[in-house]
Amino acid sequence: MTLGVESWLDVRFLPVRLLVLAVAAVGCLLFLADSPSVLDWAIGLLAVLATAGGVRWPLATSLLVSSLLLLGFEIGDAGPVVAKVAAAIALIELSARRSGWQPWLAACVLAGAYLLHPSSDLAANGYRAVVMAGAPVLIGVLLHTAREGADHALREAREIAQRRDAEIAAARALERTAIARELHDLVAHHVSSTVLRVGVARHAMPDAPPGALEVLDDIHASGKETLTDLRRLVAILRDPSMAGDSFLAPADLPAALAAVVDRARQSGIIVAAEVADDVVDVDAVLALTLLRLTQEGISNIAKHAGPGAAARLTIALDAGDVRFTLRDNGSSSKSRSANDATANRSGGHGLGLIGLHERVELLGGEFTADRVGAEWQLAARLPLGRPVSS
Repeated sequence: MTLGVESWLDVRFLPVRLLVLAVAAVGCLLFLADSPSVLDWAIGLLAVLATAGGVRWPLATSLLVSSLLLLGFEIGDAGPVVAKVAAAIALIELSARRSGWQPWLAACVLAGAYLLHPSSDLAANGYRAVVMAGAPVLIGVLLHTAREGADHALREAREIAQRRDAEIAAARALERTAIARELHDLVAHHVSSTVLRVGVARHAMPDAPPGALEVLDDIHASGKETLTDLRRLVAILRDPSMAGDSFLAPADLPAALAAVVDRARQSGIIVAAEVADDVVDVDAVLALTLLRLTQEGISNIAKHAGPGAAARLTIALDAGDVRFTLRDNGSSSKSRSANDATANRSGGHGLGLIGLHERVELLGGEFTADRVGAEWQLAARLPLGRPVSS
């Protein structure tokens, strides 16, 4: 009901409303009026058109239409039925839009128009004046009350939604702070301790075999990079205004991918990489997603296929999409079949693939991780220029 009232009183609905009233007025004058004259037609249609002013000037419109009704009573040749309906509509609209003295003034004017109607039955005229002026005011007041109630309910709903959002934001802030504290006090502490011990071991064994020293240097460098990322993550968790910052600039993506590939080769995995030169044109979030896809994919190859595995990394831009593919031959130096490795990858309890799937979905892309023949493939399609879903 409230929606219907709002539509009827809305200025955008005015042409439709006028059309409905005009059609009804023409039908009334054609089929219900007793031989209306040109003057009756003019007064009736003018009263209908005058109701359009109720959207902006409801009081003036009601007074004008009541005056046209009185004119129809005085000089019209047939009963001014159309003007009566138009006067009632104008008074209803005034009562729905305004409160206080204005509706009562207009009601008195309309009642006066009925009382001045020439008739020998004063009692009937008085009753008609009260009903035809009082009923529109009553209807308008009811509509006004309904509109105010709807507006009040809408304001309350907005306030409740704002309070709920504020409570959710506060809860998230507490949760982010707790996670940041644990990352700093627990994870970062252990990683820092590991990096320190590896550094001490490196300097304590200057005569160790070159291979062992290379591994220690790699562990030390990886640990330092991990600490840097952890500190940045803790800062972002503690300061939500940094949530839009990325760990990786798009211009640095090729170098970061090359570092991941080089580290994989050092661990005995043969990786052939084909990365498009225009990959630096992607946004920061997409660049970080491509890096995480590569890191997790290489990690899975090292874990499930082992040294000696051969992999091919392909990143290309194609028709508004970024196509990522990482495929390995599934070979392993361990004594298990390729089928066993594939089963472990797809049915294990790790959260890496789940996290990758969520990252790609947030960007509106598609993600697959499955066996292709005897090989294992990690693939993703990421649309360019799409904002992250909230």
